[in-house]
Amino acid sequence: MFGGERDPQQAVDEHRWFVHELRETTHWVPDLTVLRSTRARIAIGIGEQSSGQLCDRASRALAAALGVEPTLFPGDHTGFIDDPEQFATRLRAVLKA
Repeated sequence: MFGGERDPQQAVDEHRWFVHELRETTHWVPDLTVLRSTRARIAIGIGEQSSGQLCDRASRALAAALGVEPTLFPGDHTGFIDDPEQFATRLRAVLKA
């Protein structure tokens, strides 16, 4: 669907994603009461290059509902795959804060 030609395994993986995972991902609703009641610090991560995408909008809505500022990470919503070193550097900084 994206990025041109795919090898057969990529096509199978993509098909599985759309058939079995996407629906659950887009229909899941977090329990805001439970999340608000935790003493743990919650960080909502967003890829800097994901602006306006579904993952960005959903993450920003969750952050707003919890009253926290989203934390930006390098790349898009798969920045941890595309540039793991920059992602890890940012993640370490967030975890130390």
